[in-house]
Amino acid sequence: MRTPVRPARLLKNHHVAVVLLAVVVAASTFVALAWADKGVTVVVDGKVAYHKTDADTVADVLAEVDIDLDDGDLVSPLPEQPVADGAEIVVRQAVPVTIECNGTQVDVNVIGTTVADALVTVGLDPSAGLAVDPPIDAMLSEEMTITATDVFLRVLKEDAVVAFETIEEPDADLYVGQRTVVQEGAEGRAIRVYQLTMQGEVEVARTVKAEEILVEPVPAIVRVGTKPKPEPQVPRVARQPRMPGGADAGAAGPDEGRTLRVSATAYTPWDPGCGGLSVIERKLAAYDAPAGWGIVAVDPSVIPLGTKLYVPGYGYAYAADTGGAIKGAEIDVCFWSGGSSAAHARAVAWGRRTVTVTILDQ
Repeated sequence: MRTPVRPARLLKNHHVAVVLLAVVVAASTFVALAWADKGVTVVVDGKVAYHKTDADTVADVLAEVDIDLDDGDLVSPLPEQPVADGAEIVVRQAVPVTIECNGTQVDVNVIGTTVADALVTVGLDPSAGLAVDPPIDAMLSEEMTITATDVFLRVLKEDAVVAFETIEEPDADLYVGQRTVVQEGAEGRAIRVYQLTMQGEVEVARTVKAEEILVEPVPAIVRVGTKPKPEPQVPRVARQPRMPGGADAGAAGPDEGRTLRVSATAYTPWDPGCGGLSVIERKLAAYDAPAGWGIVAVDPSVIPLGTKLYVPGYGYAYAADTGGAIKGAEIDVCFWSGGSSAAHARAVAWGRRTVTVTILDQ
């Protein structure tokens, strides 16, 4: 016996219907989601962002992008308005600042970016006689304090003193530097009109706008000498005769001065190439050497000519001579006391020794 055909066909049709229903529901859901996915541009204080949403209202979109509205913030469209695909939502956030104007303080939320915007918010004209700190073009920041003070002009009239001038007249009978008052000066009196620039109750500038002289000032007249002064008379002092014996070996050394360790030899004016006693006398005269001072030969690159120095065992002397054999930290002391033989004996007795000299000046 065959299996009936209809029940099997009915079962097959029922299965197809269920499948078709599922496909239709899925397609409908996909289409609904596709229509709900809207693109919205959000602009917050000039900063632009693009947002995909299925929110219904402006407030819902702002909540999705974590924008909290404070008092004073502006939103366009309004928060309760519906949102369509391609919509643009503009938010202007208010900046809380404090404005002090002529002693009155007010807290205000400002829609703007500069101090000028804040002043306009409270009804002040930034361009009309206000001293503002910070400047009107400064950028706003939260909790900023802006000080605005009225600037105005005030007229003041008061008595004033008029200073006298001093007139100088040349006088050939007076020496240069001498002055003689011929007429004493006297101050005058006037009424002056001032224009004061006031910042609040503080005067910041004063300008003379008018002046009426009541009593003319009397100038002072002074005669000034033009006659050259005579040259001062310098008393002549008799020069003390020099000791003929050269340096005083027993003189006490100085208390201060720069010291230099040198190798010291000795010579006489009668040694070959030294020129005799007249050369020594000329050198002493050239340096105006005091009595009891001697002469030493030096290397000028170490001890400049004309230097005053003290040599232990020899005394005070001028660096007044040079020698081909004197190089570096070396000196040659000169003996001439008692004539050629005595001086030569003292030079031989000196020999070569190391001493510490004291430089008095250089």
